[in-house]
Amino acid sequence: MKQINGGTQMKDVWNLPAIAPWEKSCGKHPTQKPLALLTRIVLASTQKNAWILDPFTGSSTTEISANLIERRFVGIDKKVEFLQISQNRKL
Repeated sequence: MKQINGGTQMKDVWNLPAIAPWEKSCGKHPTQKPLALLTRIVLASTQKNAWILDPFTGSSTTEISANLIERRFVGIDKKVEFLQISQNRKL
């Protein structure tokens, strides 16, 4: 985490951008998180090629993050409309 923070210890409060308009282009999820936030969490808690399980995947922001930084992903959600948003975002 020091590497992505200019070589210094990361603080406990992160200043990250809000959800970008393109992140909602395939539909909106009521609790969607910014891609930058999920990417930082995944980087802080996994290594390259690690598996990530998201049992409440929603619009799959975690999946997008995992794909961008070379992690493997399995997502589950019981709401078909959220899975459709996930599929549209992946395509």
